[in-house]
Amino acid sequence: MEGLRDNRLLADRVERALLAHGAVRRMRVSVITGNVLVVFDAGRIELRRLVIAIAHGAVDTRSDGRGPSPETAVTPRWHALSGAEVVGRLDVSPASGLSSAEASARLAAGGPNRLPVPQPKSALAILSDHLTSLPVLLLGCAAGLSVLGGAPVDAVIILAVVGLNAAVGYITESRVERILTSLQQTSVVPAFVRRDGHETLVAAEALVPGDIVRLTAGHEVPADVRVLEADGLAVDESTLTGESLPVTKWPRSTCEPDALLVERVNMAYASTVVTEGGGLGVVIATGATTEAGRIRALVAEAVVPATPLERQLEGLGRRLVGASLGFCAVTLGLGLVRGVPALEMLRSVISLAVAAVPEGLPAVATTTLALGVNRMMANRTLVRRLSAIEALGATTVICADKTGTLTENRMTVHGWHLGTREYAANGRAHEPAEPDQLLSRALAVGVLCNEAELDDPGNGGNGLGSATESALLAAGLDYGLDYRELRATYSRLALRPRADGSNWMGTLHRTPQGRRLIAVKGAPLEVLARSNRWLDGEQEAPLTATTRAMLVDANARLAGRGMRVLGLAFAETDPEATDGNYDDLIWLGLVALTDPMRPGVAQAMAACRAAGIRMIMITGDQAPTAAAIYRAMALETDGAIRVHDAAGLSTADPATVRELVRRVDVFARVSPADKYQIVRALQADGEIVAMTGDGINDAAALRAADIGVAMGARGTDVARDVADVVLLDDDLGAIVTAVAQGRTIHTNISKALRFLLATNFSEILVTLGALGLGLGRPMSAIQFLWINLVSDVLPALALAVEPPESDVLRQPPRNPRAELVDRAALGRIATDGAVLAASTLGVHALALARYGAGPHATTLSFSTLTAAQLMYALTCRSRVADDAVPGARHPLLAGVVGGTLALQLATAVLPPLRRLLGIVPLSASDWALVAAGVAAPSLITEARGALGALPTVANDVYGGHHASPKTTIRS
Repeated sequence: MEGLRDNRLLADRVERALLAHGAVRRMRVSVITGNVLVVFDAGRIELRRLVIAIAHGAVDTRSDGRGPSPETAVTPRWHALSGAEVVGRLDVSPASGLSSAEASARLAAGGPNRLPVPQPKSALAILSDHLTSLPVLLLGCAAGLSVLGGAPVDAVIILAVVGLNAAVGYITESRVERILTSLQQTSVVPAFVRRDGHETLVAAEALVPGDIVRLTAGHEVPADVRVLEADGLAVDESTLTGESLPVTKWPRSTCEPDALLVERVNMAYASTVVTEGGGLGVVIATGATTEAGRIRALVAEAVVPATPLERQLEGLGRRLVGASLGFCAVTLGLGLVRGVPALEMLRSVISLAVAAVPEGLPAVATTTLALGVNRMMANRTLVRRLSAIEALGATTVICADKTGTLTENRMTVHGWHLGTREYAANGRAHEPAEPDQLLSRALAVGVLCNEAELDDPGNGGNGLGSATESALLAAGLDYGLDYRELRATYSRLALRPRADGSNWMGTLHRTPQGRRLIAVKGAPLEVLARSNRWLDGEQEAPLTATTRAMLVDANARLAGRGMRVLGLAFAETDPEATDGNYDDLIWLGLVALTDPMRPGVAQAMAACRAAGIRMIMITGDQAPTAAAIYRAMALETDGAIRVHDAAGLSTADPATVRELVRRVDVFARVSPADKYQIVRALQADGEIVAMTGDGINDAAALRAADIGVAMGARGTDVARDVADVVLLDDDLGAIVTAVAQGRTIHTNISKALRFLLATNFSEILVTLGALGLGLGRPMSAIQFLWINLVSDVLPALALAVEPPESDVLRQPPRNPRAELVDRAALGRIATDGAVLAASTLGVHALALARYGAGPHATTLSFSTLTAAQLMYALTCRSRVADDAVPGARHPLLAGVVGGTLALQLATAVLPPLRRLLGIVPLSASDWALVAAGVAAPSLITEARGALGALPTVANDVYGGHHASPKTTIRS
């Protein structure tokens, strides 16, 4: 709602209007984000009329009827005011600052300057997530039915499975939460503040609006500040805006009221860093009211979407409930028609209900995901939610934030354009090359006209000061230039910092011969305008119009490659000069700097493209720079890069945004809200979206995405707090590994699900068939439970942890809208279950004919169905062309099947197990009958698979991949 942000008075009026409307059920008005959330009865009022009602509620008239009351609660647009107006409104003197008493009063009223920190996920919340899914609730109902049916042992075992499932999920997720909590910054940020007429050092948490603060290079901006004075002040705002280059601040400028954050050159914001120069500012916002705080509020409003697996399992659970109730009704009807006693029918129905629920499904899903999380943790990748890793496997689009994610968010010298030549930068991996005289002059000017320092020059070190100036020092070191020795030889006499209206700086030095040397660097066109000569090779020559045009073209060419370009110039002047004359310079050349791509990014992007995942780059940079960087990463090979400037995205209607996200490769000049909007538009178009980022400005989009991926090493606390996945080493290649892991997990869960549904369906058909044919109860409830927990769960777990298919990253993403088990798959599962049931019923009928009703018949049926299901697990394994030896890739599955068959044999041999299960010893002829009943379905199923009637897991819905209709793979 326009005008609502920071306007408490307007919010109160809107709330009153909505509360008075009978169609409104509940609402929330946020002055932090400017959003109004309304839940209303659509049957009582049209949306258009509701909007009109909200608009009317926003107009509040005075009691005298003379029009709207003044909006005194509106927070000023500080960037649109002059410095004098700002300090006037905040009632503070820049010379003396606030008094201690006034600062204490404002702190008590407004609270500490601290962002709200989200609490780690509680143990109760983690357990609740694992106990409230529909499959687990089904197990709870089955346990309750077992108690009603007089089978408390069954209930205890079922509840034990539920408890084990919750324990595995809790242990895994709580471990990740502990690691993420340990990554939180615990240092206290200091602030230089002017109070009671003198400067003092206080904790940033104690700042209040109206405080006068000193901004110094290398320190974090402690709050949102209107800059009052600047001495070459430049601020790295990449964590907030995504703009990779430091922004020079001009305190005497005023901005348009609706200027973007990146355009507010008279403001400095909390959580950004001063890279060079210094300045003085007045605090205009603290804590939750800062721009960083607003993003936190936007994050809080974002709802974490359910993952594809969660949605599919919920849908499957609902269908299982319907199927279970249907089979129970049929069973009850058959029993009543045949005159079976009511108590016996109740037990039969309960047994059938328990058999209809795949007890192993929650355990298989949770255990498989937990193992995947542990494998990712070994690769320095933290996964906060178990289901998040599977969601990565379903990803169709990755929105990649550029600065700090695709690039390293640090500057390095890429090369020079000196005279008529281009020089490539010399890397530290080589022995220092001997520069020619022209390059030597350029290196000298770069380190003399420079205020940065390196903390360990011998090893390149970390820059203390401007990232650009630190890069120039590092470039000198690459050629063996000792910048400290050079600075001592050419002592600095004067410094001319950047000032309002000019984007260059100059220094005056004393030469060893006693003369004066002027060194200048800055915006190429501004430095060129102050030069009248240039070095053509080693010779000095006049700057003609043709030469200037050539230099301007060279600057444009370098800038078009996505680089930051500085002009270099120098001059020698009067030995007695104490200040520099910067209007008669000798042009030296251009130095091109770039934010280097992270190692492995290009390979990771190529792998994602091969996997059918579309890549969208999101950045705060200007469109030409963004396009050049995207091209350098070789994300497109057809040369058609579609770039969109997101400056007007917030006012576009949803249909327009959805159309944009379908065809745009790069979004430039984006705000945090724009990123959020882009992610939501992609999701509305049916895509599964992964968002990568490291800054505060990425937080809302990370939270809203299906899978949020944050950088752990250089990322901010805010980004890590809301992400689903944290890359501890900031290695984007880990995403490729996670995608492969996620796809494998989904494929394996699908194979396990095929096995569980077919075997459970066979149990249902055995019960119904025996009742319908008048063959009595083929097995007891405890025998059914043994099958479900022993011969079902263990093979399903083995199927769920199979190694990845060899072509897992050469397949397109599966269709996120496809059901986990569709009608065609259900038909194949039903056929498999029917074959198993028919074989078991045949053995049961022969047993009845030989031994009559009793334990002997049920033992034969029980042994046949159990062994047949175990052999069926082998048919659910992967079939891949590169399997040299059948079963060679499945040693765990073969071991589980063999071990469980041995355990099943033990039930007929060991008296305690025989008594528990109510079975009797079998003769050799009995075992032959069992073997025939086991072999028949195995041979039938394998024959169908060999003939192609049963599609392989890799290409089937059991574990298949289907390209999303909205995903375009360009090659």
